[in-house]
Amino acid sequence: MMLNRQRILVELLRSAGRPLRRIELVKWAFVLRHETPSGGGNAFYEFLPFKQGPYSFNLKREIDSLVRSGSVTADDTHWAAQEKFSISDREARDVAKIAARFRELETDALLKYVYTQHPEYTVNSELERRAERPFAEPAIFTAGYEGLQVDAFLNRLIQAGMRRLVDVRHNPIARRYGFHKSTLSDLSARVGIEYLHIPELGIPSVDRAGLDVTVTRSDLFARYERDRLPEQESTVASLAESMRGKSSVLVCMEAAPCECHRSRLAERLADRTGLPVIHLDHSS
Repeated sequence: MMLNRQRILVELLRSAGRPLRRIELVKWAFVLRHETPSGGGNAFYEFLPFKQGPYSFNLKREIDSLVRSGSVTADDTHWAAQEKFSISDREARDVAKIAARFRELETDALLKYVYTQHPEYTVNSELERRAERPFAEPAIFTAGYEGLQVDAFLNRLIQAGMRRLVDVRHNPIARRYGFHKSTLSDLSARVGIEYLHIPELGIPSVDRAGLDVTVTRSDLFARYERDRLPEQESTVASLAESMRGKSSVLVCMEAAPCECHRSRLAERLADRTGLPVIHLDHSS
């Protein structure tokens, strides 16, 4: 079944009236997401700064799937589509405005527009940088990816100035694209974030079974502090020392730090280092 964001992507291609260069489609989708009333819908693609400005790993993955299904045609440099799919009137108006605005624009002019209006997305660009990538002073940062696309999550870390992602999941697998260990490690490296997995600082899945009430979760975290962290004293000490030297973020799944063991680990690291704890939650 085609997702709504995929139908909108196909409609962008169809409305162009010509094959779009791959960089064009990405930038059209970015402007749709950031400069239109609909934003492409609630679950439209998110973006991060990459080699040619704003980019979406998720968009690239899904359009490759559309090519395989035959909804989109592709050659080495362009994408195109002819079939029309149903989207909301609001989204259709925004797609039509994007197509009318940019279909006659040369790629260089399109890039200049996007770079000028959204300089924060040029911090990794190999073409032109209109902003410097931020790097945070060391602290005990934490973040959860629950409810986020991987592009939005990595962009959050980039904009917060993170240089290292410390995965503290015991078993780093995920159904959502981008958060399985191998994929997250690869994508992080591609945007200049070091990836480090420390499974011994996670909580095994068998111990997490049945976490459906706050008191049960609190009991689990209390046991984690009492039993597991002392067993991993040397690992905690090594991580504390490395977090003094490089802006690093403890990463797990849960959006709210109070619902994740990373909050207890962060407190232990703060005690060792004297650094403040900063939670990069969805509202930050």
